[in-house]
Amino acid sequence: MKRLLVLATLLTTLFSLSAFADLDAVVKAKKLKVAVDTTYPPMEFEATDGKIIGLDVDLARELAKILKVEAEFIVMPWDGILAGLQSNRYDIIMSSMNITPERSAAVNFVPYISMGQVFVVKQTGAAVTKDTELAGKTVAVQVDTTSFTAVEAIQKKGVKIKAIKTFPGATETFSALKANQADVIVTDEAVGRYYTGLDAKTFKVSGNALKPEPIGIAVRKADPKLLKALEEAVKTIKANGTYSRIYKQWLKTEPTL
Repeated sequence: MKRLLVLATLLTTLFSLSAFADLDAVVKAKKLKVAVDTTYPPMEFEATDGKIIGLDVDLARELAKILKVEAEFIVMPWDGILAGLQSNRYDIIMSSMNITPERSAAVNFVPYISMGQVFVVKQTGAAVTKDTELAGKTVAVQVDTTSFTAVEAIQKKGVKIKAIKTFPGATETFSALKANQADVIVTDEAVGRYYTGLDAKTFKVSGNALKPEPIGIAVRKADPKLLKALEEAVKTIKANGTYSRIYKQWLKTEPTL
């Protein structure tokens, strides 16, 4: 019995220590492992040479500098990215993740930006400027995103959407629209404006789908010290002008959060 009590006490102590050694582990490894879904330009994507670039990528590197470590990026598909964090494959997710009640029940967040949703249509197609105009249309969205949730909510309100087509990444939604496999895309404003800027002859942003919502860095609930350190690091880059510089470089406008 005594051995069992000693073992139980030891396990409890180890668990308590591990719960508060998260930042120390990152510093010791000299790496902050950051998960990104590289299908979301200009936030995170692969350049023609294979290098991972984007607004979130640049911000993550600056946050890592403040922690005096190096940012290491791990590419993950969006539909498995939260599960990967929970199974300790990386330290954080910094990949344009909207903060929702469901996600907040599973992980903690450090808010750092806000972003709205837009409707994107073909230049030759009918403009969509409000929810009710999705009636009778096929809508393309990235799977497991707030865009998908928003379109589902519109449908549940009674708007008779013809079909909701889900795709693994934003790139595929634009390919589907271009190939006439969809009538409209619902996506983050930065993504919509990036793609329409690349091919303005084909695409246009026709209206706002959702007001700006907060986006955050996802951190395991067992990692409170890392969470606090990232909160302070975000405050630092916003105060010293680094955040504003990177934001304007990628989004060509002033920060909104």
